[in-house]
Amino acid sequence: MNTSRIGGLVLGLLLLGAGTASAREAITISPEKVQKICSERVPRVESRVKALTDRINGGPETLGSKKWIEQKAADARKAGNTARADVLDARLKLRDAQLVKLGKAAERVAGFKSRHCGAK
Repeated sequence: MNTSRIGGLVLGLLLLGAGTASAREAITISPEKVQKICSERVPRVESRVKALTDRINGGPETLGSKKWIEQKAADARKAGNTARADVLDARLKLRDAQLVKLGKAAERVAGFKSRHCGAK
């Protein structure tokens, strides 16, 4: 099948309403599954979000932190390697976007926890 036929098929399905995200239905989860999510999954996600946030906000000695990347970019500029410095600056911007995503993930987990897991 060539790409124009696939594109036409996808467009046709979208026009017919198949696969639209606006038609969300509530998902029902069994109480056993909710208990398992609350006891196993939520704590793991919370600890992972905290660990990643701590790493990104760490000092210059923490590998992958914003300050570490800033230091490496400054060292690259000082050595005359502007291409590497530009790559590191782009990575620094990604770290800021990752912090936003991690914050939103923490909010979603906290919302699920308060609604379904009780006051734990």
